[in-house]
Amino acid sequence: MEILKNILPNFVDIFRLVFLFTFTYYGWVIFVFGLIYMLWKLYYGEIEHQYVGSQEWIFIQIKVPRENMVSTLAVEQIFSQMHALHVGKTFAEKYVEGQVQLWYSLEVISMGGKISFVIRLPAKMKDVVESAFYSHYPQAEISEISDYMENFHYDPYKSDDIEIFGCEWKLNDSDVIPIKTYKDFEHATAEEKIIDPLANFFEGLAKIEPFEFIGFQIIIRPLADDEWQPRGLLKVKELTGEEVPHSMSFFGLLLKPFEWFARFSYKETVLGGGHGHDNPEKNKPKNNWMSMTEMEKERVNLIEKKIGKPGYRTKIRMLYIVPKDKFENARKSLMSGIYRPLGSVMTNKLRPDVKKTWTNADYLISKSFEQPFLDRISRYRKKHLFNGYKLRHHHIGFNWFILNIEELATIYHFPITTKTTMAPSAVEKTESKKSQPPVNLPVGEL
Repeated sequence: MEILKNILPNFVDIFRLVFLFTFTYYGWVIFVFGLIYMLWKLYYGEIEHQYVGSQEWIFIQIKVPRENMVSTLAVEQIFSQMHALHVGKTFAEKYVEGQVQLWYSLEVISMGGKISFVIRLPAKMKDVVESAFYSHYPQAEISEISDYMENFHYDPYKSDDIEIFGCEWKLNDSDVIPIKTYKDFEHATAEEKIIDPLANFFEGLAKIEPFEFIGFQIIIRPLADDEWQPRGLLKVKELTGEEVPHSMSFFGLLLKPFEWFARFSYKETVLGGGHGHDNPEKNKPKNNWMSMTEMEKERVNLIEKKIGKPGYRTKIRMLYIVPKDKFENARKSLMSGIYRPLGSVMTNKLRPDVKKTWTNADYLISKSFEQPFLDRISRYRKKHLFNGYKLRHHHIGFNWFILNIEELATIYHFPITTKTTMAPSAVEKTESKKSQPPVNLPVGEL
């Protein structure tokens, strides 16, 4: 006990010196660094805004063939070709000119039951995107259109005639764990070899009333492999029991002395003893693969398959607009349940973000008492959701997550027709089959 009484005051003195040195004498250093950080964020945000504003953006509408027997694998290959939008940036391009990685906006909309497929993209990528679609869907029709949202105006503090509902989506688990994809709905031995996981979604969009609007918006920004695949490899090591290296952050470095004090062992300091570094069995890398269950092994295999394909940083929004006196609560179930078939025990799940972007706020104890506060939250969320959707803004709303091209093809593809099922008649399709004239067609002279 005498030893502890002699050691403890020394640590109190050390802590007091650290506090005085950090906050009393050199506290202005923290203030200066904080000010520099804020100015840097303002500067970078401004040059990024100017660069994005200088880009030309266009909208294209894709009309699918009346009979679509093409596998969803074709859409996966289209997203692979669209990944060419990714371009590496030099230091000057990124931090002086404000160049950022541009993005696409994939949209499925239903205006009064008429379903359309729309893509917003940088004008410079028009030829790449059109050639990608025509190479797999030669009978499709692609036309440039104006923004269908330009006639929608909404302000929750002023608009009394219309009501909106919606939210953004998020993954239930780490984004390196994949969702179920279209390949999980293909059965080679079944009578119907292909089942469209979004068939119920398309049918629901086709049945809305003429005064209703439903839109799903998927913003995707291509990623380089080294920007996200290492996280997948770390997750594999974590699941298989291998040692995962920890990177030191800036704040972790600042807190390192306090962490050392917290882990200080008087017994080992006074009486001696090691920390386990001299035990070769303890430091030997381990792998639990042989003792893992089949389900655990399958999840590891799914992660390895996901990171083996190109990835996109992704943001998903849904928006429902309707006259206030005709708002239909049943639409919430239709919209919030469309991706339910894409989740399972082994895979990830897409689910609505009900905490931060869901436009309806729920009360905790008393609805009448909390109503003014709930209305304020609801108006704030509606305004940001509408602005984010209309502007196709990638900063507004919930954080990005990563999907690869196979997952994107699963959540954004054309309705698939089979021997016993047809695409909803409300989906805009090409009117007639187009083909080139035969080479031996006789030509008359005038």
